[in-house]
Amino acid sequence: MDIEPFVGDGSNPKENPHNFLRKWQLSLTKLKKDADDKEKVSTFQLYCSVGSAADEWFDELTEEQKSSMALFVNAFGTRWPKVKAAKKTRAEYEVELLGHKLVEEDVGKKVELYGQEVFTHVAWAEKVRELLQGAGVDSATSSIYLGQVRQNIPDALQDELKGEYPNWEEYFKAVKSLSADTVTRISRRLKEVRMEKQALTNQLAELQRMRIPHLPSSPTAPLRRAMANTTIGDIPPPRFSGGGPQNTVYRRVPSQTTNTFSSLSALSEKELTDLRARLDTIPQQPDTPAGQTAYKAQVTAWEQQHGASSRVDHTKPYPLTPGTAPTCSGECFKCGAHGHIGPLCALPRDQWLPTPRLEVLRSLVVRW
Repeated sequence: MDIEPFVGDGSNPKENPHNFLRKWQLSLTKLKKDADDKEKVSTFQLYCSVGSAADEWFDELTEEQKSSMALFVNAFGTRWPKVKAAKKTRAEYEVELLGHKLVEEDVGKKVELYGQEVFTHVAWAEKVRELLQGAGVDSATSSIYLGQVRQNIPDALQDELKGEYPNWEEYFKAVKSLSADTVTRISRRLKEVRMEKQALTNQLAELQRMRIPHLPSSPTAPLRRAMANTTIGDIPPPRFSGGGPQNTVYRRVPSQTTNTFSSLSALSEKELTDLRARLDTIPQQPDTPAGQTAYKAQVTAWEQQHGASSRVDHTKPYPLTPGTAPTCSGECFKCGAHGHIGPLCALPRDQWLPTPRLEVLRSLVVRW
C-alpha cells in the first residue's frame, strides 16, 4: 500500500492527518508480531516528508511518547485534532432531492457506481435513495416526494414506469428492472428527436439569413470614399398592365414620419469632405455583445459632447449602428441594409435605425 509522505502544515487541503494515521497504523500489520510499541512508533517518521512540520513534530516528542502507542496517538490527536465535517440539514437534502434530474442526453449511457458499470437511470435511482436517507425518509415504507421526483426523468422513461407505487423501494425496483433493450431504444428515439429539432433550428436560421442578408461588421473608409460620387436616383413605382392583383418583392410602406430631409440643404464639397473625414474617425462596431456595449459608450460620449437633444450635421457625425451597411453604399437610409432604398423599405418601423439621426447622417454623406 502506497502512503503519501505526511506534511502536516495544512498547505494541502486534501491531506487529512487522521486518514494518514489510519494508513500508517494499517502498515504496522506488516511488522513482525512481537514488535513492541517503540519499534512501531519509530516507523512513523519514515512516512513523514523530510523537514516538514510532521517531521519536526516527531523529533520534539519525548522518549516516553515514542515508547507507548497510546501516548503517541494521544499526542498526535493533540497536535492535529479531528475536524468535524459540515453536515447537511434535512432541508438541504430535500432541496437536492427535488432538484436531482436525469437529462435526456444521459439516457442510455453508462457510469461507474460502487466499482461497477451501470446505466445512468440506475445511478440516478441510487442517488435518490441516498438523498432520501439524508432527508430522514424511510424508503421501505414511505412514498413522500415520489410524485415530484419521478418527474425529474425524461418523459420517455416515465412512460415505462407508469402506475402507482406504495413506497420508494417498489419504485426503485421498477426503475432497475428496465431492460437494456428498452433503455437503448428510448435513448435512440430521444437522440433522433434532438437531431430533428436541431435541423429545424438550422433551417429557420438559414431562412432568416436569406431574408436579411449578412452585413459587414464594420465599414471601411476607402469604400466610402470610392463610392462618394455615386448618386442613386429615386426609383419610380412599377407599372402593371391589366387590373388584376400583382405580386411584388417589396411593398411601399405608408409614410410614418414627416420628411426628414426636407429641411436639409446640400453640402459644399469642402463640407462633405470634412464630414466624411470626421466619420472615418468613428469606428463602426461589430454586431456582437462587446460591439453593442462599445456602441452605447460611443453614443453616450456623443451626447455628452454635443448634447442629448442636439441634431446631426456635417460637423457632428453620429456613430453608425453595429452591423449595418457602410455609408455611400446604396443602402436604405431607414434600416441601414442593402437590397432596397428608403422609400421601398418593407421592414416595420421597430426594425428601422434606432434614431432619426442615423437617417439624417446617411443622407448628408451623399448630398452635394
